Amino acid sequence: MKTFNLVLGLALALGACASEPSAPPPDAAAKQSQEQMAADEAKANEAQELAKAQQAQRDAAAKQAAAQKAAEETEAAQKAAAAKAAAEKAAADKAAAEKAAAEKAAAEAAAAKATADKAAADKAAADKATADKAAATAAAGKTAPVKDTNMNPAPASDMNVVAEMETSAGTMVLGFYPDVAPNHVKNFVDLAKKGFYDGTLFHRVIKGFMIQGGDPNTKDPAKSAMWGAGGPGYKINAEFNATKHVRGTLSMARSSDPNSAGSQFFICHATAQHLDGQYTAFGELLKGYDVLDKIATAAIAPGTQDRPKDPVKILKVTIRARTPADVKQAN
Repeated sequence: MKTFNLVLGLALALGACASEPSAPPPDAAAKQSQEQMAADEAKANEAQELAKAQQAQRDAAAKQAAAQKAAEETEAAQKAAAAKAAAEKAAADKAAAEKAAAEKAAAEAAAAKATADKAAADKAAADKATADKAAATAAAGKTAPVKDTNMNPAPASDMNVVAEMETSAGTMVLGFYPDVAPNHVKNFVDLAKKGFYDGTLFHRVIKGFMIQGGDPNTKDPAKSAMWGAGGPGYKINAEFNATKHVRGTLSMARSSDPNSAGSQFFICHATAQHLDGQYTAFGELLKGYDVLDKIATAAIAPGTQDRPKDPVKILKVTIRARTPADVKQAN
């Protein structure tokens, strides 16, 4: 029994020794502890270096971002400066263009005014020359420039007809001299009967001289540039005679060719001796001297010497038998 217990105790003791490791020697433990500490320190240093590297990366990234931002701000500032400069240049160019346009407009206005002033001066000079000529003519004929007392003797024959001319300014009655200008009288009467003169205008008037009408072109405002050049499509030869061109004389207009009369006629507003023997007088104004004066003294269109601003229209010319009442009135 004692032997069994001894053996069992020895076995138990051996089993206990086999289940637990033996402790290292004191020097080995210290060394191991030191190595562990060194490894931990190395890891700490490594972590610290990694942190430094990461911080350096962050710093570099921040620096790069700052540089990028600065570059962008610089670029934006440059663009803003360029835009401002462009806007200022555009404003300056616009101001220069507006100034140039204003100066051009002022120059054109000045030129237009100079032209208008010249036209007015020319017209005034022409009007004065016409008035002086009329006055001189009147003085030479010893009669007033408008209220002309000279009269032609009654014709031997008047064809027993008169022309009653209705105008937008009133009615005039014309008598004829067929004994001295039969072809001109017949021409005027024939044209009037056909309505040729109806709707035409007194397109040329000169106070103290005459009023002129009978151009078919005056029926059309679009042909105003041709007023004074129209006719019936044929010409009649001159029948110059001893009839004087005095206030109320009805005579035929013509060009430089003596045999170029057609349809245009004129009525003298005052004595015009320089026309005697040069133009064919073929009648006289019997009634309507107030209408003659109204037409002759009408306002003249700007820029012209003898075209009325508002031309009087011949509404209708009626050829009718002459009556005892158709005598020349005092003028």
